[in-house]
Amino acid sequence: MAPSKDSHQLSSQWQTLEEKESPTEKMMRKSRDQPFIPIGIVGLVGACVWGAIAYRHRGPMSTSRYLMRLRVIAQSCVVGSIMVGLGVTALQDSGKKEK
Repeated sequence: MAPSKDSHQLSSQWQTLEEKESPTEKMMRKSRDQPFIPIGIVGLVGACVWGAIAYRHRGPMSTSRYLMRLRVIAQSCVVGSIMVGLGVTALQDSGKKEK
């Protein structure tokens, strides 16, 4: 049995703010809440573009050696960003406890 028109209107009245906002508004709200997410996305796109350009101009280096080197660099960036995130979170938590 299909839901009636009245039940659909009632359910739209009880939607939360998150359900009513557009995808753009949701992305902006989440960016304000957690600013490392858009920074990470920009970093990912930048790394992919840099990797593609560097791959084309790698010279005599073999593909397997190049990809291994790129993997190590990418893992180092991930570990570094996790450490920065932990540090920022720790500083924010200590700031809240002092108040």
